[in-house]
Amino acid sequence: MHSTPFAIRTVEVGHVLVWKAPTFMAEDAEIDRMVGRARDHPALVLDLRGNPGGLVTALRRTVGGMFAETVQIGTRVSRSGRTNILAPTRGNRTFTGKLFVLIDAASGSSSELFARVVQLQQRGVVIGDRSGGVVREALMHPFTQGTDVLIAYGISVTSADILMTDGVSLERRGVVPDDVQVPTPEDLAAGRDPVMAYAIKLAGGDIDPVAAAKLFPPEKR
Repeated sequence: MHSTPFAIRTVEVGHVLVWKAPTFMAEDAEIDRMVGRARDHPALVLDLRGNPGGLVTALRRTVGGMFAETVQIGTRVSRSGRTNILAPTRGNRTFTGKLFVLIDAASGSSSELFARVVQLQQRGVVIGDRSGGVVREALMHPFTQGTDVLIAYGISVTSADILMTDGVSLERRGVVPDDVQVPTPEDLAAGRDPVMAYAIKLAGGDIDPVAAAKLFPPEKR
């Protein structure tokens, strides 16, 4: 198992590499290391469940590490115009094996964009539950009120939306997985992760749901 300051972790299950990415707050060098590890395996399970998103640069780098050619993630639409968001390929340093992406209702922003690109480009299989549908960019405007006692507050104003290459925004829609798999309340209570176990099996590995739930124990802070 490999642990990083960005809480990105990987573990091998047979010939399958499982990559847990709780956020997209990693630097290029860290993402490249993870992609490099994936290249040593025929299949990758990328777990984006609970991932709220993060840096666009990290998203572009991760997407670029999965495609042999530069791909368009989508189009940023704002009052100032439209800008295409491209993910430059890493060339011969990309992962070309089988790709399985896990998402759930807590997957938002960059994790949703990544999953949808995988679907639109038919690069892999998206597994899990419908994502959160929160991809619009917003600007926070902070304010204070009072003299002796200051009350701090702010207003978040949407500044841009992202249209995928099919012309559709994921805002309030989310990503519908290719293969819907949702743990039951009984699974959660018993400490089982049948969704991870299912994805690993599709990727060519073998693990039971209880062991799958223990692949990435909570990190000590």
